[in-house]
Amino acid sequence: MKENAAHAMSEYEGSLLLREWGLPVVEGVLAADVKEALDAASKLGYPVVLKVCSDQVLHKTEAGGVVLGIRDRKALSLAARGISERFGAVPHALLVQKMAPSGVELILGARRDPVFGPVVLAGLGGIFTEIFRDTAMELAPLTRKEALAMLRKLKGFPLLSGYRSQPPVLLDTVADAIVRLSKLISRRRDILELDVNPFIAYPDGALAVDALVRLAPREPDGRPSTHAAGSIGPCFTPASLALIGASKSPGKGGNIILRNVLKAGFTGSIHPINPTSQEILGMKAYPRVVDVPGPVDLAMIVIPKDSVASALADCAAKGIGNVILSTGGYSDIGEAGAREQRELVELARAAKIRLMGPNSIGVMNPQAGLATSIVGLEQIRPGGVSLIGQSGVFSSGWGRWIADFKPFGIAKVACIGNKGDVNESDLLEYLTDDPDTTTVGMYLEGIVDGRRFVKAARRASACKPVVVVKSGRSEAGAAAIASHTGSMAGSDAVFDAVCRKTGMVRVPDSEAFFDTLSAFEALPLPRGNRLGVLSVTGMGCVVTTDAAEEHGLVIPKLAPATLKKIREVMPPWAPVRNPVDLWSGVEQHGASKTMSRIARSLIEQKDVDAVLIIFVLMPETIFDIGEAFGEVIASHPHKPVLASYYGGTRREMAHVREGFLPLGVPTYPTPERALFAFGRMVEYARFRSFSGRRKG
Repeated sequence: MKENAAHAMSEYEGSLLLREWGLPVVEGVLAADVKEALDAASKLGYPVVLKVCSDQVLHKTEAGGVVLGIRDRKALSLAARGISERFGAVPHALLVQKMAPSGVELILGARRDPVFGPVVLAGLGGIFTEIFRDTAMELAPLTRKEALAMLRKLKGFPLLSGYRSQPPVLLDTVADAIVRLSKLISRRRDILELDVNPFIAYPDGALAVDALVRLAPREPDGRPSTHAAGSIGPCFTPASLALIGASKSPGKGGNIILRNVLKAGFTGSIHPINPTSQEILGMKAYPRVVDVPGPVDLAMIVIPKDSVASALADCAAKGIGNVILSTGGYSDIGEAGAREQRELVELARAAKIRLMGPNSIGVMNPQAGLATSIVGLEQIRPGGVSLIGQSGVFSSGWGRWIADFKPFGIAKVACIGNKGDVNESDLLEYLTDDPDTTTVGMYLEGIVDGRRFVKAARRASACKPVVVVKSGRSEAGAAAIASHTGSMAGSDAVFDAVCRKTGMVRVPDSEAFFDTLSAFEALPLPRGNRLGVLSVTGMGCVVTTDAAEEHGLVIPKLAPATLKKIREVMPPWAPVRNPVDLWSGVEQHGASKTMSRIARSLIEQKDVDAVLIIFVLMPETIFDIGEAFGEVIASHPHKPVLASYYGGTRREMAHVREGFLPLGVPTYPTPERALFAFGRMVEYARFRSFSGRRKG
């Protein structure tokens, strides 16, 4: 075995460890040979199980190292000799265990994730473990309540709670075992992973039957934190900016950045740095940043790679505390580039410079008139959404889209590139304390410091929504892991657990990302999950009902008083229920009066927490949005209102979108997208309510 390689405990050692931490373990005796095995079986009582016991045999069943249901001495002797022949080349002993009675088989496991640290897993066990992969996972350590919640998430939970004629198992015993495993993996930092399969649950208790424990030769969490002291605030609010690589050529990044900053209305001093120009875009240029008179708060470097180190040294000599490095070709191209990146970061930290990048196109702050993108941007209205992206698309294509479609206003945008120094945790900590930021959106491809990130995310989510889309959901290319737990506890599953633990709102793609951010930014948090729906089309009623069930939303029955109000604009023959199909009312009273009256009726019902308005865009449904709904919405500020539409021309879509914008109502091209976003708001509101009660 290599000196630094992970190694495993034998099953007997693993069972002793579990027993030490208070888990119920099947009785077993370690035997050196057949005679000792026979003596052990006599003491335990038949039937017994015989296993090969070696730290070099991890998967005993597949290798023929387990014999079940041995009922007498003769059968035990034959089984022992067979195991000795099969494993003669491997140092081993014989483990004799009492045959456990049948029950509900589970898998319990724990693992030390390389990014986020200890996690614990529970799922349907036995031979179906990796076929059904019915598991739940959370960050460790856990409380008893959290362990019980894990078990209830399993599709196989009916097997535990009593299925048909089967009695329920003792859930508290199973939950207690999960809690103890979570404490074990949290405190024993030399354990990489621990697999208990099966863990058999009974109406009156439980037994751990098999244990696999893998150890590291030294603590895997010993790497130092990547946190560097120093504020990143000047990246967003500099009083003076130097652009190293400023250019007179309109197509060059060094020219586009200057134009963006001027167009955004930056009121601080701007210093173009170019050794061959004396003036750029009407501003005095300097050969080097050290030649600039007076202090410089922020420098952006957009020059060829071979000149970056000397430019960074100039920034250090000038005493600049914050630098954005746009130049790529570092860790984004492989290990050779990563080494060069580490050298730059060391230089920056030695000079107490916070470095954003490499490969970053920087930041946006509309309130400060700052936009350092290398792509031409239009002015973006200030607002409360701040975006952290591991991609420049947020300050380029998406930035242009936000400026045009105005789904929300922007507080800050940071495109962090390779994250050589400034990373997602730095920014999340900064934005948590930023009074201009009310909602945070994050696009992540990886996490630099998992423990710090969890702490930052938990603190941020306690006071403002954090919506995250993370790439890398598939497990392709993941390293092979010895245990069942490891094979099922992939990095994406762990990140899901991180989101649940911290209250971050995870969404699957960019469409859902912007839909959800729009809802959070525009609307108050809902007080419940009950939804009133009015639709110009019956299709909207049907798909909304399906989507509501999918997202855990409730569509309550209409109260008698609500029905009476709605009947004033609906013909007597028309059925009226929630969702309300209102087309027959539109034919009699017009769209504006009908939709306004029904929206008011729904929002006034006490057990309706939010309202969804569904349009079909056509000339008959185009009216003054503010006149129809403005007073209704304003009189119920605690109830979210969302709108969606089907079809229509670009002009009609713009009419609805721009009509609802000043009312604080987000609009969506389909009801399904609206309900997805609202469902995420309900989840977050529950998290805030629960975390608030827990603190209290």
